[in-house]
Formats: sequence, C-alpha cells, structure tokens
Amino acid sequence: MSSKTSRKKKLREKELKVQNRKELLNELLPLGKSFALWIVLVVIVAADYTNKQWFSMFFVDYTTYMSYGLAKLLFIQADILGTGSSMVTMLEVNYQSITICNFPMIVELECSAYHAYLAMISLVAFSWWSVKQKLIIGSILFAILSFINALRIVLLGVIGKNFPNLFNMMHDYIWNILLVIIIWGMWEIVNRKLSPIQN
Repeated sequence: MSSKTSRKKKLREKELKVQNRKELLNELLPLGKSFALWIVLVVIVAADYTNKQWFSMFFVDYTTYMSYGLAKLLFIQADILGTGSSMVTMLEVNYQSITICNFPMIVELECSAYHAYLAMISLVAFSWWSVKQKLIIGSILFAILSFINALRIVLLGVIGKNFPNLFNMMHDYIWNILLVIIIWGMWEIVNRKLSPIQN
C-alpha cells in the first residue's frame, strides 16, 4: 500500500515539475522573441543610420524637440540652435543642437534612446495581450517613455550646467542603467496586471 502511495507521489511530483517547466517556458518564450525582434530592429535602425538616414533620424529629432518642449513647460531656459554636422566614426551626420540652461548638447542617435523605444515596442509586440490592449497600452507606455527620455535630456542639461563633473557619469552610466530598469519595470507592472485577464 505504501509503495503505491509513494509511486503516486513521485508521479505527481514529476507531473508538477513538467508543468512548472512548461509554465516557465511559456513565460520566457515571449521574452526570447522580444529580444530577437529588438536585435533585428536595432540592426535595421543602425544600418539606416549609416546609409540613407531615412527614418533613423526620427528618433534624434523626436528626442530633441520633446526635450525642448518639456524644458519650456518646466520654465527651464532652452533653445534649439541651427543644424551642425558631426563626425560619427567615418560618417558625417547633421544634427540640431540644443541648449538647456545655456549648456550646449547634440542629441545623437545613441543619445536618443532609440534602443529603449525599440525594446518597449518589442516587449509589447510579443506580450500575451490582446491586439487592442497592445495598441492602447503600448501607446501609453511609449508616451511615458518619451516623457522620461525628454526629462533625462533636460536633467542632463541642468546637471551639465551646474555640475559639469557629473555630466559624463550621469550620461554614460546612471541614465543607461535607469532606462533599463524603467522599461522593464513599466512592462512588468502592466504585464502582471493583464496576465490574469488573459488566463
């Protein structure tokens, strides 16, 4: 009798492990697909940037004008100066320069956080949400990310003017780490709220 019970218990444990593996795979599959899509999109934008610049400069201009508009809304001195060119490796690119608190900056493609926008698009695209939820919530997440990114540029201008020694650390390290945390956090919060609805 006890051997039958122990076999049933082992069988149940084995079935539970298989079920847990399936659930884990079910959760990780959209993330793997999102990561693959993100890589493809980043490569496409980078290829466009180094060749024709048909759509990659959208991210640069969008970030520049969003940052300018947000600075004005916050009553922070900001100006968009004329177009200038900059050498990026062997590539010459025309950029609008922006000043925040009289601190001059050029928002290049890498500074536009295009990779963050593409990551959010990829995460939303492969989430287990309905198409309607993807469109509505994806748009809201994109708008929030746009605001945060514009705020990042404005704060970098303020820091550059008042604390120039901190500018590079904030630009190169702190904000890059924060953007990853913010993107993941926003998506995770929404995904956890919507997942029970889908199941």
